[in-house]
Amino acid sequence: MKISTRPKILASLAAALLVLIAAATILSLVIRHRQKNEINGALAILERNNLPLMKVEQTLGSLFNAEIEFREYTISYDRIHLKKYHEHINHLVTSIDTLQQIAMTFNGEHQGNAIETLREREKQAVNYLRLKRLTDSLMVVALSFDSVSYTHMGDNFYLKKFKPTPGSLSIDTLGYSMTSERRRKGLLGKIKTFLVGEEEKTTSNTKVVVKTGTQAEEPQAEESDSAFNLNLLASRIIDKTNRHYQIQLKKQLEKRNELRTQELKLVKLNNSLIYEIRAILNTFKELSQETRTQYQIRSSRTIARSSTILQRTLLAIILISFPLAVFTIMMLRRNQIYQQRILESKQQALYQAEEKSRFLSYMSHEFRTPLSSVIGFAEQLEQTPMNHDQKNYLSGLMSSSEMLLATVNDILDLSKLDAGKMSFLSNPFRPDETIHQVMKSFRKMASDKSIELSYKHQGNVLTLLGDEIRLKQVLNNLVSNAIKYTPKGKVEIVSHIIENKLNAELKVEVTDTGIGIDAEKIGKIFDEYSRVHSETPEKWIIGTGLGLAVTRKLVDQMGGQVTVSSKKGKGSVFSISIPYPVSKIQQLASVNRKKEASLPDGNIRILVADDNYFNVVLLQSIFKRENIVVDVAENGVDALEKLVSEKYNILLSDMYMPQMDGLELTRQIRQNASSELSRLPVIMLTGNISPEAGEQMGTAGVSDFLIKPFQRKDLIEMVSKHLS
Repeated sequence: MKISTRPKILASLAAALLVLIAAATILSLVIRHRQKNEINGALAILERNNLPLMKVEQTLGSLFNAEIEFREYTISYDRIHLKKYHEHINHLVTSIDTLQQIAMTFNGEHQGNAIETLREREKQAVNYLRLKRLTDSLMVVALSFDSVSYTHMGDNFYLKKFKPTPGSLSIDTLGYSMTSERRRKGLLGKIKTFLVGEEEKTTSNTKVVVKTGTQAEEPQAEESDSAFNLNLLASRIIDKTNRHYQIQLKKQLEKRNELRTQELKLVKLNNSLIYEIRAILNTFKELSQETRTQYQIRSSRTIARSSTILQRTLLAIILISFPLAVFTIMMLRRNQIYQQRILESKQQALYQAEEKSRFLSYMSHEFRTPLSSVIGFAEQLEQTPMNHDQKNYLSGLMSSSEMLLATVNDILDLSKLDAGKMSFLSNPFRPDETIHQVMKSFRKMASDKSIELSYKHQGNVLTLLGDEIRLKQVLNNLVSNAIKYTPKGKVEIVSHIIENKLNAELKVEVTDTGIGIDAEKIGKIFDEYSRVHSETPEKWIIGTGLGLAVTRKLVDQMGGQVTVSSKKGKGSVFSISIPYPVSKIQQLASVNRKKEASLPDGNIRILVADDNYFNVVLLQSIFKRENIVVDVAENGVDALEKLVSEKYNILLSDMYMPQMDGLELTRQIRQNASSELSRLPVIMLTGNISPEAGEQMGTAGVSDFLIKPFQRKDLIEMVSKHLS
C-alpha cells in the first residue's frame, strides 16, 4: 500500500511546487510592474518640473522671432514677413497665457499683465507702420524734386492787362536756365546727401521776351499801370520754390518725429513685455527651485524604496526557489527511481506474462491430453451395451469431463483476452443452427433438473460472417448459468436478426426463472471469480466464476455488448447484441445438415506418433471400428524411420514427444527427397491452443490440426477430408 501511495504524494507535491513557482513568478512580475510605474512617475515629475522653464524659453524665442519679422517687414514691405510676424504674435499670446495658468497653479496669483502689454504693442506697431509708410512716401517725393517749373508752382502770377497801340513791333521769346549749387537743408536733405554723396543743385528756367521794330504807343493799363521786371519775376519764382521745399521738409520732420515717438513707444512696450516675461521666469525659477528639491527628495526616496523592494523580492524568490529547486531535483530523482522500478516491474510483468502463457499452454496440453482420453473412452463406452446404472455413471463422467474442459477453456481464454492475443475467425454460419447445437448440448442437463429448455427465432434467417465457435462459447456460458441458477421452472432462448444493408445485428436473450440477482450485485457479476449463490449450503452452486467475465470480454472484442436485468427470486434476463457482416452465400443450410463424414473404402494405413499410451489406445479403438490399420511410433525418430521404410496414407502426430517432437518430424517429412513422402498429409493432435502454436505448425508444414479433447466425429471428418 505504501508503494502505491507514494506516486500520488509525489504528484501532489509536484503540483504544489509548480503552483508555488507560478505564484512567485506572478508576484515578482506584479511587484516589478508596480515599482516600475512608481519610478516612471518620479521621473515624469522631474520632467514636468522643468516644463515651465522650457515654456519661458520658448516664449522669449517667439518674442525675438516676432521682432525680427517685424523689422524685416518695415524694411522690405514683404507680406510674408508680416504673416510670420502675426504667427509669432499668436504663439506668443498662447505661451504667455499658458505661463500665467502655470503660475496660478503654483501660487494661486495672476502674474502681471503681459497680455495687455502685448495688445498695446500691437496697436503701436500698427501706428508705427502707418507713419513709416508716410515717411517713406515723402522721401520718395522729395527725391523726385530735382527742378520746379513755373507751371508747377502752387500759386498763380497775375500780370496787369495793357491795351496795346498799333505799330509794327516784333516780339520774340528767349528761354535760359540758371543752375546753382548749395547744401541741402533739413533732415531729409542731409539724409539724401549722406546716402547719394552729392550737393543739391538748383536749376531755374527763365523765359525773356525780346521786342523788335517800331513800338506802338505806350499801352494803357486797364486797372493800374505797372512795369514788367524780369528779375522780380525770377525772384518770386525762387521764393515760391524755397517755400515749397521748406513746407515739405517741415512735414517730413514732423513725420520723422512722430515715427521716433512710435519707435520709442515700441521699445518701451518691448521692454515692458520682456520685463513681464522675466518676472514670470523669475517666479518659475523660485518656485522650481523649491519644488525641484522636494521632488528630487521624493523621487530619490521612491526610486530607493522601489530598488529595495525589488532587491528583497529577488532575494526572497532566490531563497524560496533554492529549496524548491533542491526539492524538485530530489523529487525528480525519486521519480526517476520510481520510473526505473516501474520499467523493471513492467519487464518483470511481461516476463511473468510470457511465463504464464507458456505455463498455461503447458497446462492446457497436460489437461487436455487426459481429458481427451476420458472423453474419447466415454464416447467409445457409450457405443457398447450398458445397463441403466452404467449409463448414469457414464453420463456423470461425460458431464464432469465437459465441466472440466469448460473450466480449462475459460482460464485459457481469459488469459488470452487479458493479453490481447485472442483471434477471431470470419466464416459463414447460421445463428439459428448454432443455437440449436447449444440446446442439444444442454438438453440432458436441463432434463435432469426438470427444467423446460426452449428456443425461438424471430424474423428472417440469415447466414452471417463471424466466429461461430466464440459465439457458441458465449451462449454455452449463458445457458449453463441459467440452468445452474434455476432450481425449477424454465429457460428460454429468443433470437432475432436486425438487417442493415451489408451488416446485421444478432440479438439473443436468455431468460430464466431462477434465484435472481440482488440489485447491488448486478454490477459485479461480470468480475473475475465473482459468483452468485445463496447463503444456505444446500443451494451452493459449483463453478469458478470465470464464465461471465470471459463472456463479456469476448462480446466486447467482437464489437457487441452484454446487458442484464434481474429481480431477486424472480429470475434474470441476459441479452447479447453482436454485429456481423451478412454473408453473400446464403445457401448454407444443406452444407451444415449433410450426413456424418465417413472414411473412404480401401486399404488405408495410418501412422500414429504419440508417446502417451492412452492416446494411442483411444485412436486404435476409434479406427478399429472403421476397419483401418493403425501403426504406432513412440517418438519422431521412430515415426520418420517407419515413414521412410513403409507406405502410409496419413500421419497423426502429437506435438510434444521425446527425441524428436511433432514439429521437427513434419519439417523432416517436408524436406524429404521423396515427392510422395513430402506430400504426406500430417494432422497434429495437440492440447496447445495458443496462437504461437498455430504459427509454429503452419511454418513447419502441418496440413491440419485438431485440438484435444476432440470428438470421434471431428477426427473422422478431418481424416476423411485429407484422404478423399
